[in-house]
Amino acid sequence: MKTYHPMPDTFADTASFLTTYEQDRLWRAAILMADSRGLVMRLTAMFGRRIEALRSRISKTGDRFGGQAWAELAQQAQDAVEDTLWNSYGLATFGLTAIPRIARPSRPRNNRAHRLATAASGVASGFVGLPGVLFDIPFTTATILRSIAEVARDNGEDIETEDTKRACLEVLAFGGPNDADDETEIGYWATRIGVNHFSINLLIKSAAGRFGLVLSEKLLAQAVPIAGAITGGALNYAFTDYYQNMAQVHFCLRTLDRRTGQPAAVRACFNQMVRAARDRRRITRKPSKEAPVTYLPS
Repeated sequence: MKTYHPMPDTFADTASFLTTYEQDRLWRAAILMADSRGLVMRLTAMFGRRIEALRSRISKTGDRFGGQAWAELAQQAQDAVEDTLWNSYGLATFGLTAIPRIARPSRPRNNRAHRLATAASGVASGFVGLPGVLFDIPFTTATILRSIAEVARDNGEDIETEDTKRACLEVLAFGGPNDADDETEIGYWATRIGVNHFSINLLIKSAAGRFGLVLSEKLLAQAVPIAGAITGGALNYAFTDYYQNMAQVHFCLRTLDRRTGQPAAVRACFNQMVRAARDRRRITRKPSKEAPVTYLPS
């Protein structure tokens, strides 16, 4: 069973403008932010040598058959994501009620079904190789978008409104789990501010650019049929898990911003909690082994 560390008592005063329940929610979101890239980074390290070897082979073929071919494939991935985002929000939310049919859960739902669905898609496309990835990308994008919409709905958002649609797309625009900077909350706030006044058109292009770049790594990781099935399934599962966690963070913060009317105070408190959660992770890390990733109980 995964361990949940309660919020440190030192935040009692800092978070005093929040209810006890809201403090716990914000602390859980901080843990998710601090640990958000753990699983993906492990898989990236596992497949890293293979990806770099393929990149080296591609670069040796020259610009025409190497760099140009890779650029075209990466562009196809981005175009596929953009087309999906333009056309699939309604499909992704089809059948979802604007609010949960039952009372809002006291803890975020651990929606494993979406992770398993995208993993299965990654495995299936991996058997085909590169052509299969281009069919996998629209399905994975739409499934992740639906998962994000469910998180929004469970946090009290009306998924039929334009504002919630924007908020769901913003999650995909926050960048990928492979960003080098460990201070993920800095990138989160910078992107959130940057896309705040974007039109839907620009927001979709921004999300497609960031999310498409993440998925384009799969083009290399799944370049070899059969072997790519394992890679594709594992990466799809990890990507879906990452964006589900980011959605939990994003909609938790939006909820507290609306309820308190003090977004600056929420941001300051959240950033302090993320630093504490990251320190907790470093303190418990064993020198000889990689730190275990801490997830929240479902």
